[in-house]
Amino acid sequence: MNYFKWYMISTISGKEDNVVEALKNKIVAEKKQEFFNDIRIFKMPHLSNKELEKKTKGEEYVVKEINIYKGYIFINMIMTDEAWYLVRNTQYVTGLIGSSGRGAKPTPISEKYFQKMVDKEIMLREKFESGDIETAFKEGTIVKVLSGPYREETGEIIKNNDVTQKAFVNIEQFGRKVPVEFSYKDLEICG
Repeated sequence: MNYFKWYMISTISGKEDNVVEALKNKIVAEKKQEFFNDIRIFKMPHLSNKELEKKTKGEEYVVKEINIYKGYIFINMIMTDEAWYLVRNTQYVTGLIGSSGRGAKPTPISEKYFQKMVDKEIMLREKFESGDIETAFKEGTIVKVLSGPYREETGEIIKNNDVTQKAFVNIEQFGRKVPVEFSYKDLEICG
């Protein structure tokens, strides 16, 4: 008796959403719905440095969803010859994890391992929603001063405080670097 189990599919990185779309269309077109239950990509909210900078300054920003396991999607299916053929012959699919090739069917991932991935996704989402996001203004970042007497000067952040939204930046004065405190809103990340 065959049961639905979770399998890990390797894909070309960045093409995971395309693979999910292609698989869903193929399953319907080939009338194989009874072999497939669910297709998952584990995602988490993410802010690029540019969007993080906007958020830090209180401006509007865009949150992107990124794949936690780049280059992989997960499929809940009954592993039959037809179902396996359909999956591995989908554009951008590079293989199924646990298959040694030469006709050997892949091994499913355990329910326990799958649950760990579900829990990790939940934890990363909760962390993001609680505001636990790395700031763009971290030590070692090169910034440009936007206003005040040091306007247009650039320097390296040597210390920052996300609570007060301030950073100390090494600004060159008379040939030596001097730490000067700025508000995040007066700084822009270079590069």
